[in-house]
Amino acid sequence: MLDIFEHFCFYLTYRFMKYFKIIFCLSVIAVNLLTSCTSSGDHDEIYNKLGENEAKVIYKIDGKEFYPQESIFKGEVNASDKLLSITFIDQFDGRSIISFGGDDWYLAIPSKKEVFSNDQINAGVKMGKLTDREKMIGEAFIMTDGAVTLEAFSKEKIIMTIHGKVGKYSDFEQPTEFKKFDATIIYKKPAFSLLNITEEELFSAIKSSK
Repeated sequence: MLDIFEHFCFYLTYRFMKYFKIIFCLSVIAVNLLTSCTSSGDHDEIYNKLGENEAKVIYKIDGKEFYPQESIFKGEVNASDKLLSITFIDQFDGRSIISFGGDDWYLAIPSKKEVFSNDQINAGVKMGKLTDREKMIGEAFIMTDGAVTLEAFSKEKIIMTIHGKVGKYSDFEQPTEFKKFDATIIYKKPAFSLLNITEEELFSAIKSSK
């Protein structure tokens, strides 16, 4: 009787695990499909509400938005054959600088660059904002590891996604505590300044697709 009971328990466990795996896989697929659809729709909706040379810079540190939801950023893009650097400033004096480097970085879009704490040229993100305007006290972070992905790049728009970690930024010491960082940047009709590259070279390069 004990052997029969053990076989019965094993059979139930096997069936449960089989169905659990099926349900889990279907759930993951559904979530991924929903997320991708929602993200694409959100990007379009945000883009359509922006004016020329306006950007929505959505930074989340440990799940909390760093900039106010009403922030609208103006931008400046400096592009060369070896480096893309974008500076953003919003109406509350919030600021961010994103760098994206490497030889011929513009030849393949989408393109992904790793972030290293000791190399902000390959890819890097710095961000700051005022927390007390009267006393001119602010808060700043620097990205220490992760990746910056250039999802779209044209005269009409720049879209970037960023995932990794950030630490408190200071001119005097390296960060010692790190927080999760996720970001999406949607930039409409950017203002470009070119160095060592022509407009034709920058925008007529062969682009790859996902």
